Amino acid sequence: MMDYHLLNVHVPATEALQHVRAPLLLRALVNIGAIVGLTSVCLTSFLAKPRLFRTLVRGGLTSPALSRVHLRSKAAKMMYTGEIENGQMHGRGCLIYPNKEKYEGDWVYGKRHGHGTYTYADGSKYDGEWVEDKVHGKGTCYYASGNRYTGDWTFGRINGRGTLEYADGDRYDGEWKDGRMHGKGLYYYSNGDRYDGEWKDDKRHGKGTVTYAGPDGSVSEKFDGDWVEGRMQGWGKYYYADGGVYEGEWQDGKMHGKGTYIFPNGNKYEGEWFDDVKQGYGVLTYVNGERYEGYWLDDKAHGTGTLTYLQGDRYTGEWYQGKKHGRGTLAYSNKDTYEGEWRNDSATGRGVLEYANGCRYEGDWLDDRRHGEGQLLLPDGSSYEGGWVNGKKEGRARIILKCGAVFVGNWKDNHICGEGEFRLSENCDLSNPDY
Repeated sequence: MMDYHLLNVHVPATEALQHVRAPLLLRALVNIGAIVGLTSVCLTSFLAKPRLFRTLVRGGLTSPALSRVHLRSKAAKMMYTGEIENGQMHGRGCLIYPNKEKYEGDWVYGKRHGHGTYTYADGSKYDGEWVEDKVHGKGTCYYASGNRYTGDWTFGRINGRGTLEYADGDRYDGEWKDGRMHGKGLYYYSNGDRYDGEWKDDKRHGKGTVTYAGPDGSVSEKFDGDWVEGRMQGWGKYYYADGGVYEGEWQDGKMHGKGTYIFPNGNKYEGEWFDDVKQGYGVLTYVNGERYEGYWLDDKAHGTGTLTYLQGDRYTGEWYQGKKHGRGTLAYSNKDTYEGEWRNDSATGRGVLEYANGCRYEGDWLDDRRHGEGQLLLPDGSSYEGGWVNGKKEGRARIILKCGAVFVGNWKDNHICGEGEFRLSENCDLSNPDY
C-alpha cells in the first residue's frame, strides 16, 4: 500500500468523531455541522500529513461508511478514485499510474480482479476479465498499431482460442499458446489468400491447406499437405494456376524426393525431384504416347535412359542435358538398328547401322549421316570401303564384288568419277548379270 499525501474522504458526521482522533478544530467543525444538520464532513484540509492518513485508512477508520474515496499520492504521482474496504481498493475504481496509464474496473483487496479496462501510454487498450492483478479470461486488446485481438487470456498471455484482426486487413481465428498462433487456426490474408490448418509458434506447422487467390478473387493455386516451420515439407498436393498438379514429397517449400507431376498439356512425370526440378530416376510419359525412362539432372534427361518414340523407335543409352550423347543404341520400328556414338542428339562418331534388309554399315558418322571413312557390306557379300560425305560415297574407295573382283577408284556424289583400277579374280564371270 502506498503512502498518500492528500485525502478527500466523505464520512457521516455522526461517525467521524468515533473513528478519528482528530484535532480540536476538526471536532469543533463536526459538532457545528451536526447542529446545523450537515450529514457528512470532507476531511481533505485537515489531514495533510501521511501519518494522519495512515491512522484513518490503515488502523483507525474501519467503518463501512467509508466506502468511496479520492486518493492522490504526490510522491508516486498516482491517483485512485473509487471504492475501498479495510484500507484497500475494493469494488469499482479507477487508478491512474505515473506514466499516465489507467485502469478502470473491478478491484478485490488492492488487486485488479473481475472486469476492467486498462489503457496503456502508447494508446493500446485492454478491455476484459482480470484475475489476481493479471489479464485472465475473456478480453479484447486494441493495439496502438491498429491490430485487435479478441479471445482467451491466461495470466497475462494470449492462450486458448481467439481472433486477431490486423490493421492491414489480415485476420487469424484459431488457437493460441503464450501469445503465438499455436494449434488449429484459419488465417485470412487481405489479398484473398487463406490458410486453414495447424500452427506452431506463429508458423504453419503440421497439416494444412493454403489457397492462393487470383486477380478475380477466385482460387488460383492450392496446396494441401504437411508443413514444417512455415514451409511445405513432407507429403502434399499442389494445384498450380496453369493447370499442373504435383503430388509427392516436399522439402523447404520445394518439390523434393519422390513425386508425380501432371503437366497442363497432359504429360506425366513420376520419379525423383530435387529443389523443384526433375533429378534422379524418373519416367516421363508424353500425352502423344512417347515415354522416357531413366535418369535426370536439372529437369533434363541426363545419364542413362530409354526413350520410346511415338512411331515405335527406341533409343537406349547415354544422355547429356536432355540430348542423346555418348554411347547408345537406336532401334527403329522398321527393324534397322544403330549402335555407336552420339553427340548433341545425333549419331556422330563411330557407329554401326544394321539394316533390316541385311546390309551393314560400320564407320564414321556426322549428324545422323555416314561421313568420313566407312564400310558398307551388302547381303550378297560385296562391299564398299572408302570415303563418305553427307551420306554419299565420295573420295577414294574400293569395291569388292561377291566374286572377288576389286575396283579401286574415285567417287563423287555417289558415282564413280574418273579413272580407276579393276582387278578380276578367277571366280568372276562377267557375263553373269548379278555381278
